[in-house]
Amino acid sequence: MNEKEGVIKYRLEFELADPVNENLQQLNAWRSILYGLQLIGQVAARYGGYGYGNLSVRSAGETSSFIISGSQTGYIPELNQTHYVLVEHCDLEKNQVAARGPIQPSSEALTHSMLYQSDSSIQCVMHVHDPVLWQYGLKEDLPRTDESISYGTAEMATEVTHLLKSGALRNNGTLIMAGHEDGILCFGDSIDQAGQRVLRLWTQALSI
Repeated sequence: MNEKEGVIKYRLEFELADPVNENLQQLNAWRSILYGLQLIGQVAARYGGYGYGNLSVRSAGETSSFIISGSQTGYIPELNQTHYVLVEHCDLEKNQVAARGPIQPSSEALTHSMLYQSDSSIQCVMHVHDPVLWQYGLKEDLPRTDESISYGTAEMATEVTHLLKSGALRNNGTLIMAGHEDGILCFGDSIDQAGQRVLRLWTQALSI
């Protein structure tokens, strides 16, 4: 890659605070599965050795906010409450994210936010990395962002929103980030649905 993985590109308003008081057991269970498959993690030979992958869930208390794994937590085998942060507000026009918790949010927080803002049925977003799955998605012509658009930017968030509103993502909730090496987004109306969509793509790609 020409740029470092996990670098925050939006303007962050961050308040250091106690961990969120919400049940993240189901989200963590799926995160452990994805970590075991190396779809989330940290590998010395990939992405300059930086951690990769993140996931989020819509907050039970506020429908406009969501909880996301913290920046550079990919290397940690099992997360706990201290590894998540509440994103309270995102402003695409200002390229700004407001968050509160014990850790700063993932570099992809702005993209996650635009999905939640664009479709009230979306409850969970999972961002994974894998070269085999990514190449499979490109070959099979799955919905994708433009290859000129970099991760974590307002342009990426805008592109994802456009694809969602166009109906291109309606059937499978899976998006290939063509300009973000090996990057894939899966989302759903539940944590389980988002996770199952990742596993379905993984099964299809590896069965060839």
